Amino acid sequence: MRRGVIGGAVVLVCLAAAGCGEDLTSPTSAEAPFAGQFSGTWAGTMTTASVGGGECVGDDLRATLAAPPADQGTITLTQTANDVSAIVRSATTGLTCRFDGSASLTTFAASAVSCDAEILYRCSNGQPRILRPVGSTMTATQTGGAATGLVTTTYNVFSLDLLTKQEVPVAGLTVQNRFIAFRR
Repeated sequence: MRRGVIGGAVVLVCLAAAGCGEDLTSPTSAEAPFAGQFSGTWAGTMTTASVGGGECVGDDLRATLAAPPADQGTITLTQTANDVSAIVRSATTGLTCRFDGSASLTTFAASAVSCDAEILYRCSNGQPRILRPVGSTMTATQTGGAATGLVTTTYNVFSLDLLTKQEVPVAGLTVQNRFIAFRR
């Protein structure tokens, strides 16, 4: 009887040791076991969800909230473990921003590191304005080949004094956009 218990224990220890061998399906060093894989190019639309401030620019944007126009664009994501970098390009405004952040199993959150363009805007009252991005955040949830989320961007709004040729601060503007993008 004792020999059977010892023999069973030896077999159990051998099986346990074999189970501790290398698992060929384990994540590589560039993958995180508890982070979704977001890398790739995504294309989709973004629509304005809310607007705060902004003087005449904000007034114009708020007037479109009932039926906001769609902004077409792309998001190119790279990922190493939980670290995510995104380049967001707007086909409508020409604005390109780079975001860095982190991923979890089905979501990621990032903050803008840089934006390479300002937006020249003519208000419906005829006044020209210059919008310069101050900061932006992006959150997304991935379900299969689709990602949905929010991009919140804050701008400084300027007018141009025609006499002095100097930019004059006019207002701050915060725009929140909803987006849906599909992996290409």
